[in-house]
Amino acid sequence: MTAHAIEQAALAHFADNGFEGASLAGIAQAVGIKKQSIATYFPKKEDLFMAVFHGMAKHYIGFLEQLYQDLADAPVETRLREIVYKNYQYRAGHPALTAFYKRAVQFPPPFFKEVLLEQIRMMEQRSAVFYRSIFEEGMENGVIRRQQSEGLLSAYYCLLDGIAMQMFFYEEEDFERRLKDIWNIFWAGIKQT
Repeated sequence: MTAHAIEQAALAHFADNGFEGASLAGIAQAVGIKKQSIATYFPKKEDLFMAVFHGMAKHYIGFLEQLYQDLADAPVETRLREIVYKNYQYRAGHPALTAFYKRAVQFPPPFFKEVLLEQIRMMEQRSAVFYRSIFEEGMENGVIRRQQSEGLLSAYYCLLDGIAMQMFFYEEEDFERRLKDIWNIFWAGIKQT
C-alpha cells in the first residue's frame, strides 16, 4: 500500500463529501486497508487533505506549463482562446480534481484558509506572468486595444473562473456552444477595431 493510493482514494472522498464529510474509514475501505494504516503515511486527516491539495495543484500547474509551451508560437488571439478552451477541457477531463478544488475553494476547512489563499496567489502569480506577456504583445502588435494589462488580467481571470462554475450547470454540447459565444464577446471587447 502506498501513500499515492491513499491520496487517490481521498481525492474522490474529499471531492464528493468535502473535508468534514469524508471519513478516514471510508478512504481506508476504498483502498482496502485498515483505517489505522493511513496514519503510517498521514498522521492526521488534515495532513491527507493537504497532500491531496498539493497533488492537485502540482497536476494543474504541470498542465498549464505544458499548455504554455505548446502555444508559445501561436498568434495572440489563438493563445488566449486556447487557454480558455483547454482549461475547460482539463476541468471536464478531470472531474474529481475539479470537484475537489471547487469544494476546497468554496468551503475551505478552517485550518486551510490561509494555505488556500497562499496557493491561489502562487498559482495566479505564475499564470499572470504568461497572460500579461500575451496581452502586452497583443497591445504592442496592435491586435489588442491599448489599456491597463492589470485590468485585462482581472477580466481574464473572471472569464476563466466563471467558465469553471458555469460548466457544472449545462450539458457538454450546450456548454460548448455557450463557451464559443462567451469567447467571441470577450475577444470583441478587447481587440483592436
